[in-house]
Amino acid sequence: MKKEYLILVLLIFALSAYLVFKKDDQQNYTLPEPVKIERGEIDRLIITRKKTPIELTKEADTWGVSDKKSDKKSDKKYAADMAAVNKLLDVTRNLKVSGLISESRDISRYELDDDHFIEVTAFKGDQLLLSFKIGKTAPSGNHTFIMLAGDTRIYQADQNFQNDFNTSVETLRDKQVLTFKEDAIKQITIEKGGVSKILTAVPSKDDTKKIPVSWKFEDGSPDKEALTNLVSSLSALTCKHFSDSLSKEDLEKKSPLLKIILENKPPIVLSLFERNNGDTLVGTSSMSPYPFVLESYKGKDILSYADKLAGLDAEEKQTNNE
Repeated sequence: MKKEYLILVLLIFALSAYLVFKKDDQQNYTLPEPVKIERGEIDRLIITRKKTPIELTKEADTWGVSDKKSDKKSDKKYAADMAAVNKLLDVTRNLKVSGLISESRDISRYELDDDHFIEVTAFKGDQLLLSFKIGKTAPSGNHTFIMLAGDTRIYQADQNFQNDFNTSVETLRDKQVLTFKEDAIKQITIEKGGVSKILTAVPSKDDTKKIPVSWKFEDGSPDKEALTNLVSSLSALTCKHFSDSLSKEDLEKKSPLLKIILENKPPIVLSLFERNNGDTLVGTSSMSPYPFVLESYKGKDILSYADKLAGLDAEEKQTNNE
């Protein structure tokens, strides 16, 4: 019995020692301290994948996006989507390392090799604030594998942000093609199918001012639901994507399928044209220098609202009945 107790005590000591040494071994490294970057400090962000850089630059309170080429004259800079930009800036500013994954150079396993990694470089003027490489998302789906500039080790960062930086100039462009305050519009002209209708805002006689204006045609009252839907659809209209293969000047030489003029200062003009595939519409806007393509459902909705206002849907139904 004494021998058995002695063996048991020795096993307990051995296991205790093993656990202590194993714990010490696990903590035998120090995680890098996060770089402190204040909000608004970053004014340039370069995102590079497969040697193709995208440059985001701040100008006053807005951001622009462009392909960063060696020939600066060939760069095309576009207005950037602020929601997308702010998401990238927040990840960069708040980058936090939560664990050491590997001290070896097994970068392919974590997609940090030349064919896969995304490099992010943040600047304040000419001052480099932070540079890091992004690999694949961790199996948990809650972390991203990264490497810091000047460090060969592979770390795990908080959050899953790989998809946010796996982007393009087209994705980061601001796709809003119309924007206005609905109560600032005093007249709407709808031109479609050879028919031209003018809607005019008339000050309301309602003393409670719950209805500030009412809308009138020269020959009667409009479909209120269609009018509300049309104005709401146009007040913050975004496109599916812009088209580099089309020219705004060439498009506007053609007769549009639908033309809407919103009286404002200056007037706002939207023209929609049919495409060869007949599914989506191409458009031009006085508020955008680039032709664009609308999502199919947006184009169909706008045409439907315009038809109801101009009375074209009633004519179409009558023709079909005949």
